[in-house]
Amino acid sequence: MPTSSPAGASYRSLGLWVGLCAACAVERIDEIIAEHGVTYWPSSSSDDSGVPYDTSTSTTSGTTSSGVVGTESSMSGGSMDASNGSSSETSESSSNTGEPGPVCGNGVVEGGETCDDGNEVPDDGCQACARDSIIFVSSEVYQGFAVGGLLGADQRCRSLAANANLPRFETFKAWLSTPATSADERLIHSAGRYVLVNGIVVASDWAGLTTSPLLNPIMVDENSQTQDYVAWTGTLGSGKATPGANFCGMWDDKSGETLFGGTGLTSKLDSTWSFFEDAECGAELSLYCVEQ
Repeated sequence: MPTSSPAGASYRSLGLWVGLCAACAVERIDEIIAEHGVTYWPSSSSDDSGVPYDTSTSTTSGTTSSGVVGTESSMSGGSMDASNGSSSETSESSSNTGEPGPVCGNGVVEGGETCDDGNEVPDDGCQACARDSIIFVSSEVYQGFAVGGLLGADQRCRSLAANANLPRFETFKAWLSTPATSADERLIHSAGRYVLVNGIVVASDWAGLTTSPLLNPIMVDENSQTQDYVAWTGTLGSGKATPGANFCGMWDDKSGETLFGGTGLTSKLDSTWSFFEDAECGAELSLYCVEQ
């Protein structure tokens, strides 16, 4: 069996030396990377000059200064979301290329729609993909200081709607304000019509409800009985809280019995339907209740 020549041994020794030196060089490069926070880039990530791209705007698969293997991405043209590391541009692009959003008029109730009858027929209970909202004046009357606050007033409306077997009774809220929370902040601004229990239209939408005149007065109660009442509101026709009013001790304080609260007239079409004058809080008056 032939033996290796001295020259062959020299070549093998030289190869071993070269391999060891290469390993040392790689190890030294890793040390520099760790020391200076430089991200290693493969040759494919360099420009024509052989200089790596700016690491402040790009990352790639490989070992970072922290020793964590990352994934390649580019921040050019979009900001990075620090919470999840995703590009805002990418998120927007994904939303644009994902499932289509709700389409009003396709006959399917989706998204924020409350109805979608697939047609543009007026006065059929579904307008701009928003269903009609029932509004009524309460058949029951309450002293202003004993309504129970905004939440108590809402609950009274819901109880009346439930007893009258109105649909979605649990959504009703009172047209009532305090200095801190006005009716237009508490109630949904519907694109649908506001109608009485008997179907008579009061306003074509929220804008129609909060700008005078109304189409018909709100003088029908939850039982579809006509009532010419005065109602507690503390609210201007615009839905804003009445300025300078006492609000009957926030509608929930015995000490407010001698104070005053804003009222509206149910028989009126102009803004006085919501605010006519202040009344003593010991008076027993109705509430306006609005389906949400």
